Amino acid sequence: MRNVILALATKLKVDLVVMGTVGRTGIPGLIIGNTAEVILNNIACGVLAVKPAGFLSPVQLSSR
Repeated sequence: MRNVILALATKLKVDLVVMGTVGRTGIPGLIIGNTAEVILNNIACGVLAVKPAGFLSPVQLSSR
C-alpha cells in the first residue's frame, strides 16, 4: 500500500496527502509496519496524519 500511495502522489503531483494513523508500537508495529512513517520519510509533499477518535497521546506535558 505504501508504494502505491507514494507512486500515486508523485504521478498526480499532489500537494498534501491526508491519512489516518493508529500509531502501533512494539511488536505489532514491527510485524505490521508503520505505513505513515515510511510515507513521511519518502514523500515529496505535505502529509496530514489524523489520529482516531478517543486517541490518547502517551506524551505528557510536565507540570512545573
